[in-house]
Amino acid sequence: MKLNPIYKSRLSEAAIEQIKELITHQKLEPGSKLPSERELVSQLKISRASVREALRALEIMGLIEVKPGKGTFVKGTTIDLMLPLPDWISLHRENLENHFEARMVLEPSAAELAALRATASDMIRMKEAMAEFDRNRLENNLIGMINADIKFHGSISAATGNKTIKLLMDTITRFLFEGWKATLRLHGRPEKTIVDHGDILKAITNRNQSEARAAMERHLRNAVENLRHAGFNKFLQRDPVS
Repeated sequence: MKLNPIYKSRLSEAAIEQIKELITHQKLEPGSKLPSERELVSQLKISRASVREALRALEIMGLIEVKPGKGTFVKGTTIDLMLPLPDWISLHRENLENHFEARMVLEPSAAELAALRATASDMIRMKEAMAEFDRNRLENNLIGMINADIKFHGSISAATGNKTIKLLMDTITRFLFEGWKATLRLHGRPEKTIVDHGDILKAITNRNQSEARAAMERHLRNAVENLRHAGFNKFLQRDPVS
């Protein structure tokens, strides 16, 4: 199957559909390698940034797996976000535990440092990520909300000015993004996320380091607590953030 150049306004969304069609049309099995980023850019006639955004969305859906240095591979033919949430949690329990434990160790300290070091540009990026999240919430676009949420937290790690912290956060968002996939499917959680993000940003803007740390801790605790009703009780019994 030959991919067609894309001329639509929402380039990444059109790219997502074409790549999904490629997987379906060629009946690619799990483990099959997809065209490289360069090949996708050439065939679809869109920017590398749009291709990467499309691949990221497909990765969140559970359709592909990006292996650094090796390429992009078909992961499955069922979009795991369509599974009932309790079933999804059961399948991903260990990754969820690792996700929240790692973030609780890293992110409150990152928020505290960001309150000390964030530049005006850093704060603009946080506000833009929050606005993007809200737009996607209003459109009921789960993938868009996940991406915007990841951008918000990534902008905080970048605002620390510490390249190692930024690298660690990038690693979490690349390989341990199950927490975003779980919590943002919960009824009412996107609205609570907007409030939590607002509290974090306010503390960073006010250069209040202790409140920035506390606001981030509350945000993560709230997310874990909201998962209780979706069958995450076992995790909460040994919850490292409680």
